[in-house]
Amino acid sequence: MTERLFEKDAYCRNFSADVLSCEEKDGFYYVVLDKTAFFPEGGGQAPDKGTINGVNVLDVQEKDGTVYHKTDKAFNTSDKVSCELDWDLRFERMQSHSGEHIVSGIVHSLFGYDNVGFHMSEKTMTVDFSGPLTAEDIAKVELESNKAIYRNAPITASYPIKEELINTDYRSKIEPRDGIRLITIEGIDCCACCAPHPAFTGEIGVIKIIDFCPHKGGTRIEMVAGINAFLDYSALHSSVKSVMNLLSAKRDSISVSVEKLQETASNLKSENGKMSRKLALASLNPVAVNDCAYAINKNMSYDDLRECANNLIENNTRKCILLSETDTGNYIYVVSSAENDVRTIVAGLNSYFNGKGGGKDNYAQGKLTASSEDELASYITDILR
Repeated sequence: MTERLFEKDAYCRNFSADVLSCEEKDGFYYVVLDKTAFFPEGGGQAPDKGTINGVNVLDVQEKDGTVYHKTDKAFNTSDKVSCELDWDLRFERMQSHSGEHIVSGIVHSLFGYDNVGFHMSEKTMTVDFSGPLTAEDIAKVELESNKAIYRNAPITASYPIKEELINTDYRSKIEPRDGIRLITIEGIDCCACCAPHPAFTGEIGVIKIIDFCPHKGGTRIEMVAGINAFLDYSALHSSVKSVMNLLSAKRDSISVSVEKLQETASNLKSENGKMSRKLALASLNPVAVNDCAYAINKNMSYDDLRECANNLIENNTRKCILLSETDTGNYIYVVSSAENDVRTIVAGLNSYFNGKGGGKDNYAQGKLTASSEDELASYITDILR
């Protein structure tokens, strides 16, 4: 069995070891050492990275109690090797994982919910809880989590026997047995966990819950901790500063400035729509067919066509078919009638010109394809006679 240094000393970043075996598979080598500080993937945490004699460790996995270090170079059995962890990455993950323990422990103590899902990506974490949480609940959990950091509570590992576990209040999906590793954060949480953790909560620095949503009857939160929380805040601060400069707004009045900008944009959009519809009415040149009419235009929207159709129907046009050519060479159309019988016309247009569309008895809209305006005009003239 490989001596698991990462369980004894989470701060071990350099060590020497003997190579017990090295197996080749698919062009890679799977190295077993007599001791290792490389944490193998598990408990929701990705494997450590680093080097063995300067050779990159690409992956670390455990199978049947044996820890395998994946490399792209072979080692000889009984080689003595020098190993080094990517410490910045390891410590970042230790901060994140312990931050998750704190949040999960506080949610459990405040609301009685269990952590039913955990995933740690490169920068953020998602945690699923078994019950609903409100925005006020999330704010309370976040505050209490950071208070736990400020207390600088000790984080310890222990291996109680099965009989002790039965009488211990701890979070786990594992049935009590000998050999289970408990991570205890004094006064905050106790949870079965195989991963390395810092010695004190103060080393986590800060916890930030950046989002939450309902999930399978419970709540999924997205969070960051440690250096990743600092980097997330730095990126957010940079974005906020850019918005402040663009809006010429102070830090505490950004939302007010954005609301005013949205109101202005909405008013401009409304005015633009009115002007567009007035222009459409002014430029419409309908062709009369008995007491019906049609027109083929360009650069009109559905709203423009609908405004024109309503105007024609209000002025005693029995039926009208209005079209506008798009930038892609297709046509959008509206059909309006005072007699509530547009469905037959729409079905015919869609069938003849490979179109799609529909609506109510007195109004419908859609899109079609025609080889030319002459083809459209000829067909429409026939159906309106």
